Parts: sequence; C-alpha cells; structure tokens
Amino acid sequence: MRKISVVMTTYNGERFLREQMESILSQTLQPDEIIVCDDRSSDGTVAILEQYKHIKGFSYVVNEQQLGLIRNYKKAVSLAAKDNFVALSDQDDIWLADKLMRSAELLTKLDPLLPCMVHTDLIWVDEQQNILNPSFQNERRQSNYQHNLQTLLFANFATGCTILMNPLLRQFFAEIPDNIKFHDAWLALAAFTFGQVGEITEPTIKYRRHGSNLSFTSTTKRYNRYRQIWNEMLTSLKGDDSFLSLQFGTARQFYDQYNKQMNSDIKYLFEKFMKLEHRSYISKKIAYRKAVLENPVFQNK
Repeated sequence: MRKISVVMTTYNGERFLREQMESILSQTLQPDEIIVCDDRSSDGTVAILEQYKHIKGFSYVVNEQQLGLIRNYKKAVSLAAKDNFVALSDQDDIWLADKLMRSAELLTKLDPLLPCMVHTDLIWVDEQQNILNPSFQNERRQSNYQHNLQTLLFANFATGCTILMNPLLRQFFAEIPDNIKFHDAWLALAAFTFGQVGEITEPTIKYRRHGSNLSFTSTTKRYNRYRQIWNEMLTSLKGDDSFLSLQFGTARQFYDQYNKQMNSDIKYLFEKFMKLEHRSYISKKIAYRKAVLENPVFQNK
C-alpha cells in the first residue's frame, strides 16, 4: 500500500487539538508523516504541537504571516512527500481508529493513472462528543441519492476532513484559487470531472460542531427542511437571488479554469447547471430536485 501523509492546518485550536492528534496516532494504519501548518495561533496551539515533535514522521511549521485557510492548506499539502497518498485533517475532529485503513484500501483499488479520492460519511457530535446525528450526510439530506458530478454541482457532499487523495489529484489541490471558500468542493469537482471517486458510506470521523469551527457558527441550527425552504423563498421574494450562489461561483471558476480539458458530456453538465444562475428560485429548486431524485441516469440508492 502506498505511503500516507496526513496534513493538518491549525489556528487557535488548543481546545481540541490534542484529542485529534491522539486519534491520528491511534490509527490501525499509521501515517508515514504528519505535517502541520499553523497560521500564527495566539493561544497554546503551538505549545501542544511542540509536545509531539519527538514522534517519528511528525513536523510542524508556523507561518511567517497569516495565510488564511485555503493558502495554509495548500502550503501544508505542498510539504507532503510527492508520491504519498494525502489525507486532509482538521484540528478539532476525532478520527475513528480504522479511518486511514479503510480509505487507503479503497483508494488503492482506484485507477492510479487518474486523479482519485475517497471520502466518507461522518458522525456529527457536539463539543462533548454527544451525538447530534450518527450520519452527517443524513443531517444534510444527502444520504438518499447517488453522489455524482450532477448532484455535486448543486451541493457538495465530500467533507474535506474525510478526503484521502492520490498524487494526481494533489496537483489540482495546488491549483485551487485562493478566493475559493471550500477546498473540498473544488477537489471533488476535479475528481468527478477527470478521475474517480470512492465513497465509504459509513462514518470514519467524529465531526465536531462548536462555536469556533470554521464550518459552523455558534448559531448553526439543526437541519430543518421546511424552515430552510421557507427562508429561501422569503429571501428570493425580497429580490435576493442568492440561492445556490456559492455553487454557481465555484462551478464557474472551475469551468473557466479547466473547460478545455473537459470532454463534451462533462462540459454539457457544467453549462446546463450554470444557465440556471439567473433563473427564479422555483426553477433552481425544481432542477435541484430533478438532479437528485428524478434524473433517469442517476437513480436513488
């Protein structure tokens, strides 16, 4: 099996960092290197990292200036051994013991000549590890349809901290624009467009919700389908055409950057999706529902 690099970015993560580090060091398949890039934390994060410097394969750097999440992740990935599989790690989750083993076994079965990745489900927990939902994809209503490029354009389902990528996909990571909000969505677009994706439908990580988590805010509420639709409709009626705006922006940047390398079928999917950008909320919602439930090419699980 190919060697594995775990790359982590940190910023003021002292509260949960030790738990995450210990879960990585307790993997049944040990990584060959663990690389951490700290974005100039002002708390005790660096002191905690210093306590692990004796671990074989572990290294960390503190940035000379703050880079922000995307640039910091790109730097961390660039420091990994070039031929290794690369696993992305947040600073505040807890990996289940077989996370790397299961992901690496599946990634090894994919085509090594294509950019490939594996992603998994997560257990959504609170600060004390109380379970909010045993399936994060279920929480986001993403567990009842097939995951593919068409559905990905409407809603990213590949959570970054679950991703294990091969060296060819890593090249796309280096090319992520600095203004992209979510690196995982960009990576998933690259893998579905040009390579292969393996999915483990069971959770491999306890995904922690707390006030300082970059993926959540302290006011994040549990998913409520009807409340969400009502809020989206109210926003639309007020003249705010923001439904799916983040997805349209990411898709357009990705298309502009790589459309000359896409085959005709892939280009068609991107172009069809982007034509929805200035349509009504109802039109977008119907297209979304059709993509995840009604398209005869992509049947429900």
